Amino acid sequence: MRVLTISNYFPPSHAGGAEFAAFMSGRGLARRGMDVRILSVNARMQCEVDRYYEWDGLPIHEVTWRTPSRSPFTDVFDLRVYRQTVDEIRRVQPDLVHVHNVSGATLAPFVACRVMDVPVVATLHDSWLLCPNNMLHRVSGAVCDPAEGRGRCPECYRRYDFWGDVPWRRSVLSALVSHIRAFIVPSQAQIEVHVRGGYDRRRFHMIRNGIPIQMPAALTHPGVRHIANMQGKYNIVAFAGGGIEIKGVNTLLRALPMLMRYVERLCVVVAGVGELRYLELLRHFSPTVNLLGAVPYDQMPALYAASDLTLVISTVLENSPTVIYQCQQVGTPVIGSAIGGIPELFRDGETGYLIPYDNPAALAEAIILHFARAPFERRRMRQRCAAFAAEFFDYDQHLDAVSQVYRQAVGSA
Repeated sequence: MRVLTISNYFPPSHAGGAEFAAFMSGRGLARRGMDVRILSVNARMQCEVDRYYEWDGLPIHEVTWRTPSRSPFTDVFDLRVYRQTVDEIRRVQPDLVHVHNVSGATLAPFVACRVMDVPVVATLHDSWLLCPNNMLHRVSGAVCDPAEGRGRCPECYRRYDFWGDVPWRRSVLSALVSHIRAFIVPSQAQIEVHVRGGYDRRRFHMIRNGIPIQMPAALTHPGVRHIANMQGKYNIVAFAGGGIEIKGVNTLLRALPMLMRYVERLCVVVAGVGELRYLELLRHFSPTVNLLGAVPYDQMPALYAASDLTLVISTVLENSPTVIYQCQQVGTPVIGSAIGGIPELFRDGETGYLIPYDNPAALAEAIILHFARAPFERRRMRQRCAAFAAEFFDYDQHLDAVSQVYRQAVGSA
């Protein structure tokens, strides 16, 4: 089977969790003998690019454009993306198209697949079908009820990715994806959000992301190397949200004074970039807080492995964060917000701690409790993390399930 995978970003550039998941899935299927091609297409970049390259065996065609003047309507459909997708389908002649994140690509790839009569499936990494900020998140911090707010929302959170806020957005987007054969979703929580938002449950296939652990051959990032050398000498807590508000940096900032008071030899490691005002506030807690800045994706497993705990304390409806997959695989317990699909990825009290979201007191209490445990209890917890990951995050099961969706989609053509 020949599959054309489309995403608005793809490694090694802009490799967030969704892009990494798309890459791992495509690479695994290719190594099983499937002919997988990648089109990375984005209409919202700073420069125009048209290049072919290969990344770990996958052939990739990257095409980007600048859009100096955006509008909600061009956010939904970009003619340049449509034409490029049609050209790519003609060139590649795929049996199936698999679309991942589309905010920068618009919904033009779906329209192109319909016009070219090619079966298409889509992986939903967030809630873009229901909300222009992809998260059902309000300025107040409240989570929107997906069964409500079908019109334009004046309280919609707009500080990060906000796109396609056209009138009757849900109806327009629903019509443009009506021909999709199947939605692949990595969390049951995200399926329930879309069903509550009006979508037919039968269209969704819950398939966990396939994220095989890959420890780097060398620690090339000096900050990660430094933290690895501190392992066993300090109580290390990792936070990969940088200065990004929706990842819970505010919650961490408010918990830090209590943590510094009650946890000895505390080292809080912050990876990632974000808003300067939050990064400056974190710097006030130096040397307890170590800011690593941007860390290459291949170095993150080593950072998690060197840490005693990792924080996934988002304040929005996360779908299925890849950081939890990686942490459980390397045996690092997670403190996670009880929101979205986060609670599905570890066992509260056994392989991590579940806390109410945006609750600094609960966060501090969980960290203090963990480091108050006897060393042999913490070692046992790490063992349970690895065992849990081996059972529930099986890479071959992911590839089997995705292949089955592909066969069904092509067979129903």
